[in-house]
Amino acid sequence: METLKFKTSLNTPSSLKVIDPLLRSVEGLRKWTVDFDSIYNLLIVEGIGLCASEIVGRLQFAGFKVIRLYEEG
Repeated sequence: METLKFKTSLNTPSSLKVIDPLLRSVEGLRKWTVDFDSIYNLLIVEGIGLCASEIVGRLQFAGFKVIRLYEEG
């Protein structure tokens, strides 16, 4: 299982209703959450064989700003 994190312009819980169907159709995605307490409004997705560019593209198409964050390691 891999975890990807994205800085987003998601700023209200109502935006979750917009992105839910977009993320549900991403192949391999098992779980996603948005951390509104983070200054980055983090979108955290978990799954197998995820394509970060697909996730970014879907949310950008819906009008949100999305940038993948990379962890040092």
